[in-house]
Amino acid sequence: MLQQTRVETVVPYYRRWLRAFPTIQALAGSPFDRVLKLWEGLGYYNRARNLHRAAKIILGSRPRAPKPGQGRTAEPAVPTTVEELLLLPGIGRYTAGAIASIAFDQVVPLVDGNVARVLARIFGIRSDVTKPATQKSLWSLAANLLPTGDPGTFNQALMELGALLCTPQNPCCSVCPMNLVCVANAKGQQDQLPNRGVKPPPRLVVQDAALIRRGNRILLRRRSADGLLAGLWELPSIESNRSRSHRPLVTIRHTITNHRITLRVFECEPTSKITRLNGALRWVTSKELMKLAMPAAHRRALEKIGHFRQ
Repeated sequence: MLQQTRVETVVPYYRRWLRAFPTIQALAGSPFDRVLKLWEGLGYYNRARNLHRAAKIILGSRPRAPKPGQGRTAEPAVPTTVEELLLLPGIGRYTAGAIASIAFDQVVPLVDGNVARVLARIFGIRSDVTKPATQKSLWSLAANLLPTGDPGTFNQALMELGALLCTPQNPCCSVCPMNLVCVANAKGQQDQLPNRGVKPPPRLVVQDAALIRRGNRILLRRRSADGLLAGLWELPSIESNRSRSHRPLVTIRHTITNHRITLRVFECEPTSKITRLNGALRWVTSKELMKLAMPAAHRRALEKIGHFRQ
């Protein structure tokens, strides 16, 4: 949940998730629609899909025998090494290193955005940290710094240093425990490091959607099981060729990665041409809407229109 999302946003989701899925068995056995609904609002929905898939894979693997005194129920064989963890969907090198070192005391490094920033500033690394060659150097450096005792605490401390003190803007250098050996601090280069290359210009995208009513129901489309926002329910797409004289009911602006998206919702008749995009169509009431997982922009649009207040 913390990938691409701030801690203060994650906390209520995390607590609600653990109440719903206190065990791997509970997550693996839950319908995916419920998993999506509990994830709604966090974005990057493939993370939820991968968690669900990973739980099923772990549950389907050979279970470990129970430890003495723990009863007769075998435990799911949760992977403990980086090599094993990398076989699970959605787990890359950083996540595998975090799980292995923090949960299982494996002496393995990790490099995320916070750690890359800390290392680039302390050691004065000027090359683009997004490039494979620089990433390789950062991982090697992190491995060389790693102590053999309590590697999980060291890795967490390194991440927290970047999250709390060595921040992207206005780092707290005066109270940083590394300020006496930090190259960026000595040379006043905190604002220039890390070098993340040239950012691509934002892409402006206009998306038009239809609000189609039939009695107290509206028409929704379910996105396909692959790609962006996979499996979520949304207002059906329509071609973005309407004239300026045809005013939308509501306009929502939001950003996904480097896409600046303008969502316009138009009132349409049931006979309007709908772009299905390999999705399923369904008529739903306001009550049913509350149980479906939707992209945040589409839910905001319906809230503004007032459909949720019926």
